[in-house]
Amino acid sequence: MEPTLSNMRSELSGRIEVRGILGAAVGELASRIASGKWAEGAVIAREADLVEEMKVSRSVVREAVRILSAKGMLKSKTSDGTRVQPRSSWRLLDPDVMEWRIRGGDRKALLQDLLRLRLVIEPSVAYSATIEATDMARDRVTAAWRGKVAVYEASDLPKDGRRRRFIEADLEFHRALIAAVRSDLLDQLFSVVEAALELVIDLQMRARGYTSDMIGMDESQSLHEAVYDAFIARDPVAAEAAMRRLIQRAIDDATDGFALLEKD
Repeated sequence: MEPTLSNMRSELSGRIEVRGILGAAVGELASRIASGKWAEGAVIAREADLVEEMKVSRSVVREAVRILSAKGMLKSKTSDGTRVQPRSSWRLLDPDVMEWRIRGGDRKALLQDLLRLRLVIEPSVAYSATIEATDMARDRVTAAWRGKVAVYEASDLPKDGRRRRFIEADLEFHRALIAAVRSDLLDQLFSVVEAALELVIDLQMRARGYTSDMIGMDESQSLHEAVYDAFIARDPVAAEAAMRRLIQRAIDDATDGFALLEKD
């Protein structure tokens, strides 16, 4: 089964606290913004028109606008109406905003941005984790690596299940390295972007040709192994360099796979 927002056990889904009529109204307005139906700088539809179109009360529309304003997507002025804000003003790490961008067809821009973020952050994470890791943290990284190897070698697993477990094992390996840095901020950042990262890993695998068998995953496994070996050897410079190679390979694979997004 392909990873999608509906079957992810992700941090992206369900963060908005409102449900029912208000939740649906927020989601509808947000999708219009994220998809570009309402362009940056444009004045959105009048309140009365939205009430009529969505068959909701004025209070629901106003609360939906307030919620999206708090997320940086809208801004209301008495003399100027309610306008869509530039993307740079959005709370881009807000899980709801990330989900709306993916659902609104903005996946490519989001995933490209995430890859750039990984290239900046994760090599330094590997360096710091190698230096800072406690014995317990090292045990967790080792367990994560062994789990990744086990899935990679488990040819007897059902193909779809093996693919899913491979992605989960990959995420746990990176999660364990980040936890070894002992930074609550980094832990939370990874938690927020984890579902989008899952989409990136899936895209990389599809770009390499892996849709059911482990085609093209040898190189990925080898690159991860280089990070792990340097970590275990307590060589932070080598760990950083290995992680940089790994992320750059991921960027290359994902770039090759962006055309696949148009087919989804």
